[in-house]
Amino acid sequence: MKSTTAAALLLAGATLLLAPAAQGSPLFELAGDTMGSGGHNARAASTSAAATYFNPALLPRVKQGFGLGMLVLSDQISMTLDGRPGGDVPVSIGRDRNVRDGNGDLIPNDTFPTDWLENGCDTGGCDPPFAPRPRQADGSSGNTRTYVGIGLVSQLIDDKLVIGLHALIPVGQFTEAQQFHVDHREQFFSNSLHPELYSDRLTATSLSFGAGSQLLDNLSLGVSFTLNLQNTAGAGTYVRDSADYDQLELATDVQVRTGVSPHFGLVFSPTDDTNLSLTAHSPQKLEIVTRFGAALPSGAESDTTRTAVHAYTPWTFALGGDVGLTDEFALVATVGYSLWSQYEDRQGNSPGDFYGDDFAWNNTLQVNLGGRYSVGDANLFLDLGYQPSPVPDQDGASNYVDNDRASANLGGDFAFTVADLTLRPGLQAQIHRILPRSVTKDDSLIRDEVPDDAVNGSTQAPIVGREGLQTNNPGWPGFASEGWIFGGAFSLTLEY
Repeated sequence: MKSTTAAALLLAGATLLLAPAAQGSPLFELAGDTMGSGGHNARAASTSAAATYFNPALLPRVKQGFGLGMLVLSDQISMTLDGRPGGDVPVSIGRDRNVRDGNGDLIPNDTFPTDWLENGCDTGGCDPPFAPRPRQADGSSGNTRTYVGIGLVSQLIDDKLVIGLHALIPVGQFTEAQQFHVDHREQFFSNSLHPELYSDRLTATSLSFGAGSQLLDNLSLGVSFTLNLQNTAGAGTYVRDSADYDQLELATDVQVRTGVSPHFGLVFSPTDDTNLSLTAHSPQKLEIVTRFGAALPSGAESDTTRTAVHAYTPWTFALGGDVGLTDEFALVATVGYSLWSQYEDRQGNSPGDFYGDDFAWNNTLQVNLGGRYSVGDANLFLDLGYQPSPVPDQDGASNYVDNDRASANLGGDFAFTVADLTLRPGLQAQIHRILPRSVTKDDSLIRDEVPDDAVNGSTQAPIVGREGLQTNNPGWPGFASEGWIFGGAFSLTLEY
């Protein structure tokens, strides 16, 4: 089988070269082991190349082989926004930017008239026309995506050095990275709310490579890596006419830096029928650094830098175990602890630092329980899991949309031999219930975009509609979210 091993290694190497957008991925965490019967307990019981990511210490216990698979995920997360009882930013704010507060200072020009957002503006004060951005008309759920799975497990020195590779590659469009805001600033863009931990986080090519070693009869260790990317894009502009960007002159400079996030695994077997697992996964993310500057005909120049963070996954520690109750049946469990308090959002902000300690994210404890049934070369599995949301109630300015999640995963595989080749097809289905959640905003915590003492700077006349709270925060006065994620996977592994 040396030629088979060499061919598999060559194909795996090509995968590494053809996956420049790979990064540490929430996709692995959501889907689990889609190449074998590890399911959502893959940290304790992966039987395929997926062990490379979830617990590389399991690689010495996985049969050598090269596998291909297909995964389909459909996210159907709905959001219902409460009706606005008022609070509209008046049209006069858009037509006359000379609006001042009681101290005579110009109010910030970071708001639009609410009517413009809902209906657009093509007359009187809008030249060129302003396109409408109706509230919650541009959400980012309701997607069905397909991925190709690739897996390789190969023994270099028997079970003392076993290497693995596991990848999930989107079919069609590669990485999406949507840098949406979670407060009133999103009015300038989609004017909608988005699922914080799904959406574009499920679009990246996900790649892990590593090795494991059976040090003792009852002890194995492993280490693996996922890629962390930092993309830097510089854009210099010369603005001839601020109302006609077709005349814009542009020069760009794009760089990509690659790093790795290490992950560690340990498996200890106190008895022949009992295995205990420990894993540690370090933080993973994709950074996009944008430098842009503008030069005007007047000679004025300005530049700045913005950093976006995508697909952030925090330190996660897990304890797992599987216990064989009979020759055919085993129970499996995994408990994980994730340090979501270190989360960085798409703007590179820590929620607690940016919005206040009351809105800092929480660390979470997630649980998966399952059963395994094996007869000969056939395996069946069922896993049930619960993942609490790290996001506190969003009754302030921020709109991080996230919910508790309950999951179920059912599948199996079997092996057969054809012309001296051992093939193992596998099939599985999974369902995730995004549990209902609702929130009502506290008006005292919402930014008032038109102060109660706002006046026309020229006439000193009070701005009509200035009293009370005026806001275009798309999450005000409240919202609710819930939904489902459905998935199915097929795999075929050549064992050797």
